[in-house]
Amino acid sequence: MNSRNSDIALLLTRLIVGVVFFAHGAQKVFGLFGGHGLQATVTVMTKIGYPVIVPYLVSFGELFAGLGLIFGFLSRIAAAGMFIEMLGAVLLVHWRNGFFNDKTGFEYPLTLCIVCLGILIAGPGRFAITRRV
Repeated sequence: MNSRNSDIALLLTRLIVGVVFFAHGAQKVFGLFGGHGLQATVTVMTKIGYPVIVPYLVSFGELFAGLGLIFGFLSRIAAAGMFIEMLGAVLLVHWRNGFFNDKTGFEYPLTLCIVCLGILIAGPGRFAITRRV
């Protein structure tokens, strides 16, 4: 595959994964797209035993990493953060539910985890803000 095709593939990957993370972050932080907002996210996650900092890191991490991936700004940092978060989601939350289990299986967070690893390794491609700065 030539360099231009690789750059287009990376752009499309960043855009789609970025939109997914941004939307999930917006649900958690602002209650958009059917979400419950930050206070509810903090309440639920601390009630099940996570330290109070975790829901804030997850919520704002998804929101800002999503924007970073969409625009190609600090994409490797955004991808690294979401790789770690999704690996945690697989191992700490979804693994016990099996590969498929309605919305609680680990196939979806595992896919996001590995896609983020790919962006981390490959970089954002030519069509990224940080490539122009």
